[in-house]
Amino acid sequence: MRVQGKKRNEYFNPGRFFLLFKRDFFTNYRSIIISVSAIAGFVIFASAISSLNQNQGDFHLKLYFMLLYIGGFIVTSRAFKELHNTQKSYTYVTLPGSLLEKFAERLISSSIGYALGALLVYSMSAAISESINQLLFGYSHALFNPLSRTFLIGVAAFVVIQSVFLAGSVFFKKNSFIKTILMLTILAIVLSVIAALIARFVFWESFAGLQPTKQEFNSLRELSGWLGMTEDGLQLFGRSLLLGIRIFFWALLAPLCWIISYLKFRKIEV
Repeated sequence: MRVQGKKRNEYFNPGRFFLLFKRDFFTNYRSIIISVSAIAGFVIFASAISSLNQNQGDFHLKLYFMLLYIGGFIVTSRAFKELHNTQKSYTYVTLPGSLLEKFAERLISSSIGYALGALLVYSMSAAISESINQLLFGYSHALFNPLSRTFLIGVAAFVVIQSVFLAGSVFFKKNSFIKTILMLTILAIVLSVIAALIARFVFWESFAGLQPTKQEFNSLRELSGWLGMTEDGLQLFGRSLLLGIRIFFWALLAPLCWIISYLKFRKIEV
């Protein structure tokens, strides 16, 4: 039993795992301080400009998501930059800790860790900015609710999409953020072409080349008739397709990217 316990500790040890977080924080604390200051300044400035127009809406929710997604994807794209640096890679590889611990630490730091850190910094910045707005303009925005359904779904979607940029950080040695976006763009084009070709060959009577013989439809019944399907059949196909996309996005995309990233990470470090 003791031997089995030691084997488990070789893969994951809470003490070593915590030390990896601590090491990353103190290595990058200057960059963190600068980033926090920049975010706080931007939030205060943007909130003041918006208060001049008394633009209520969901100002802070939209601004938080903008900073979360753009900043989070950039941070994630740099998660394994140290591994691709010939001068720093040896130090990182020889750090006490298993492959699983090192990978999981960067994964959590750049996903849930970044989202929580951004929430804390943004909440404090928003509270300061609205106090200033109320004092100067007699107007303040409503602070967003971090327990609202919209907020929780938005953060969950960030974690899923962020997994793609994490894979890009492992696979691409330089400019991983730009290369990941380029890869996603190419993938979208390829999938669109494949979908168009499938539609062309399945509903060949409805196309002239790759152009549909009819461009506009006044009703779902008219569209289903043009495709040679019943209206119920078309609705069932649409619901099934949407369900499949949702299952892939919410249940499969992130784990798939994590597994692929980890396998590539093991190859690089070995």
